[in-house]
Amino acid sequence: MSDTDIDTDTGAAQRRAEAIEVSGWGERFEFVKPHNLSFWVFIALTAVGAFQAWAFFAPGAGFYAGGFAVAAVLCGLCGLAWFAWFRHIDRWERQPGRLVLAALLWGAIPATFAFAMTVNTAMLGIYPKLFGQVWSANWAAGFTAPITEEAAKLCGFILLMSLAPRLIRTANDGLIIGAFIGLGFAVFEDFLYAANATAGQFGTDPVGNAVQMSFTRIAVSFVSHPLFSALVCAGALYLIGTKAQPRRVGLGLAFVATGMFLHFTWDDAGGIGGGNGLATFGAMFGSIVLGFTVLTIAFRRAAPREHQFVRDILAPEVEAGHLTAVEVDGVLAKKARKAFRKAAPDRRARRARKHLRRAVLDLAHDVARDKGADTDAVRHSRAEVERLREKSGLRT
Repeated sequence: MSDTDIDTDTGAAQRRAEAIEVSGWGERFEFVKPHNLSFWVFIALTAVGAFQAWAFFAPGAGFYAGGFAVAAVLCGLCGLAWFAWFRHIDRWERQPGRLVLAALLWGAIPATFAFAMTVNTAMLGIYPKLFGQVWSANWAAGFTAPITEEAAKLCGFILLMSLAPRLIRTANDGLIIGAFIGLGFAVFEDFLYAANATAGQFGTDPVGNAVQMSFTRIAVSFVSHPLFSALVCAGALYLIGTKAQPRRVGLGLAFVATGMFLHFTWDDAGGIGGGNGLATFGAMFGSIVLGFTVLTIAFRRAAPREHQFVRDILAPEVEAGHLTAVEVDGVLAKKARKAFRKAAPDRRARRARKHLRRAVLDLAHDVARDKGADTDAVRHSRAEVERLREKSGLRT
């Protein structure tokens, strides 16, 4: 090996080591940290939320058990579907399962019952006295929930950043963890609405009322708390800044404001529409378009940082010949990914190239988790890349 080869290999290895250190890829999450005050705050507020939830549901559970059960199943199935989708789009360094569960727990119990429900009830009782019943019917929800509920979810995100400072470091982490916090909130809020509906019509049809309300909430779940809190938490991370994500105050404020604004427009679509059905629908449709447009921008803004981590972590693999630059580009760049797949000679090869992209990313995960060591897991991932490469019509 020449001196140049040695220097190049050393440079690639240094890039990999720095990327692993800065990104936190491969780090494990430990929730129980008795020395960390954030752990005890999390536990205390979860206990408060659990007590509040029990106090709210227990009195009606005996009367409307059937409706409660149906609502729990329907809302839970909707939540599982969204959970699977969020895990699918968490394509870079997948968040550890324990961290995801902690995010879901915060959204479901402390944010919903220890914070939002208590404060919302108080605020919604104050507004009619200050501004009258008509104003409150049109605007009270939008001037309450975007502040109280987004603040409640954001508190959990800050606690989790303190518990997992090496794992929640980039805007992409903020988007994903924020979405899971919002998902926990949305599922329990939907169940709360459905449980309340069981007592409708003097309790004559608790199951039917629960089913109707559950499906109503599920129908609009694609624009809900996961979208709002994903933007708010990503914006907060830009505002705070980390070792892996430089502070971007303007961008952070824009994402936080957009998340809260979308929450406002969704809650007060009727007030915005002035009681006109078509105008209300227009307000809701505009909110949907704006929400997914900004979310797409947020993910695209976050992607280059993750792309650079992948390139740096895999740099020694490329130099050693285990991967090619084209294969790495096929994982990262959208145009390169499409070109890489279309260049396959047949359908079997195209399918193999799709799996090859996943295998390349798996190799990056294994390399990061094992800190660049040549472990059995890393060698297995290399072998899988080679196997799929052969099926893809590429060199062996």
